[in-house]
Amino acid sequence: MPRAKRRRKAVSTRDHLIAVSLALFNERGPDRVTTAQIAEAAGINEGNLYYYFKTKQALILTIFDRFEAAVDDLLDRDRAAGADPAAYVAFLTEWFEIVWTYRFLYRDFMGLIATAPELRRRIRAISDRIRAPVRQLIEHMRAAGLMDVSDEALEALLHNVWIVSTYWVVYLDVQEGVRALKKSHLEWGLKQVASLFQPHLSEPARHWLDGQSEADRSSV
Repeated sequence: MPRAKRRRKAVSTRDHLIAVSLALFNERGPDRVTTAQIAEAAGINEGNLYYYFKTKQALILTIFDRFEAAVDDLLDRDRAAGADPAAYVAFLTEWFEIVWTYRFLYRDFMGLIATAPELRRRIRAISDRIRAPVRQLIEHMRAAGLMDVSDEALEALLHNVWIVSTYWVVYLDVQEGVRALKKSHLEWGLKQVASLFQPHLSEPARHWLDGQSEADRSSV
C-alpha cells in the first residue's frame, strides 16, 4: 500500500511539473525559463526536478508528446459528418484550442529545433496528417453545393487555411507584438480562417456561418 501511494504521488508530481513548465514556456518562451525557475514555480527543489526530467529539453519533448496525443485524439474521432458546416467549424476550433494550449511550440519553433532537431520531423508529420480531414470536410461541402471552389483554388485554399490556422500565434507575436495570448485571440484567429472560406461559400452556408457568429456574440 505505501508503495502504491508513492507511485501516485510521483505521477502527480510529474504532471504538475509538466503543467508548470507549459505555463512558463507559453508565457516567457523556453529560452527565458530556467530549470531553477520551473522548480521554484512548482514548489520543489531543483534536485527533485532532475529526478523526473534530467534536462529542460526532456521537459520540452515530453510536452510535445502531450501535444501529439491531443492531435491524435482530434484526428482519431469519427469524422462522418458529411457536409455539415458545423463539422469543419468544430474541427478548426478544436485545432485552434490545441495550438493555443501549446502555443510556444509554434511561436518559438525556430529556437526549439535548434536544441531539439527531431521536432522538425515530428511537427511536419502532424501537419501532413491534419490536412487530410480538412480536405475531406471541404470536399463534402463542395459535393453538397455548400462551397463553390475549383480544384486549383481548393489547393490554394487548403494551403492558406493551414498557414493561418497553424501560424496565427507567430503572426500575433511578430507582427502585432502580442506575446501573452489570451482566449480572445482564438476568436480573432478563427475569423481569419473564416474569411478564407467566405468567398467560396454558397448562400445557405454563408447564412449558417453568419448565424453562428451572431450566436457567439450574443453569448458573450
